[in-house]
Amino acid sequence: MLFFNRMTNSWALAAIFLGLFLYGLPSCTTHSQQVESNQDAYLLYYFEGNAGEKAGLYAAYSYNLHDWHLLKQKICAPQLGEFGVFRDPCIIRDKMGEFHMVWTCGSSGFGYAHSADGIDWQGEKFITVSDSTRGFDFANVWAPEFYVEQDTTYIIWSSTLREDYTPPKEAGKWWNSTWNHSLYYTKTVDFKHFSPPASYWNPDFQVIDGSLYKTDSLYYLFFKDERKGHKNLMMAQSENMMGPFTDTLSLAAQYTEGPMYVKTDTALVLYYDYYPGYFGYRYATTKNMKDWNKDFVPLKHGFQDIMRHGTLVKVSGQELVKLRQKIGSPGSGLITNF
Repeated sequence: MLFFNRMTNSWALAAIFLGLFLYGLPSCTTHSQQVESNQDAYLLYYFEGNAGEKAGLYAAYSYNLHDWHLLKQKICAPQLGEFGVFRDPCIIRDKMGEFHMVWTCGSSGFGYAHSADGIDWQGEKFITVSDSTRGFDFANVWAPEFYVEQDTTYIIWSSTLREDYTPPKEAGKWWNSTWNHSLYYTKTVDFKHFSPPASYWNPDFQVIDGSLYKTDSLYYLFFKDERKGHKNLMMAQSENMMGPFTDTLSLAAQYTEGPMYVKTDTALVLYYDYYPGYFGYRYATTKNMKDWNKDFVPLKHGFQDIMRHGTLVKVSGQELVKLRQKIGSPGSGLITNF
């Protein structure tokens, strides 16, 4: 009995000392939040499904552009335009930190909305760009992408003129249509007024998914070559923003599309959608816009829905902490590492 009491007292003293020791240490949760709040992060916005049938905007976040965690399921699900779907979201932030988004949803225009925090979206509206009086009667308006030059925002997308379009023999199977895609653009300084549509790039072959990137000396256009037997991501360059673009370079394997890039301190990281069999995103990196490392292949980690053609936005660690607190539990934790 005496032995038991001594052992009990020993355990009690040990517990007291352990408690005092732990009390003097900072909280793991607090420390983690402090580290995260001091570290810049990235938001990946995307849609799910093959043809927009999942109907909504989804988001994931990462601190290293490799490990991605679900931020929120279906942030919003606007239904605008003739198609009534939600595909190919592209999002940027202006100088004041406001988020702006455009997406595929119609044959005559694209959707637009804005947000103060990247989660609560408002001002949803359909921007009509088809204009038969100017010779631009479009059969589709696909994958609008932002590009900012000084104080002007350009929206670049791909379209087929209705005169060049042949619908599918079986209703609903749009992929069996005959297209003749090239790139077009409109511009705005206030996201309220948009210039009439104009041709941006019309090479001697079909192109879609145009995304523009600028270095100190050159403009680079990432795009998908839509020719039969190609269907892959490519890059061309020009000394001028409006082209002409030359020196095309193949960047990825067949059946890749939807380029989105982010500039880090050491390299340009270019993500793309590798869509056959829904293999997910891959990415390539470059330090000089000539030599590309293409060895990165994503590993899926149990998420069943299909991450498709999206966009990347950089945010501060503090902003991401606030978003996660506002949303609550992010859901399923790690969804993939690319």
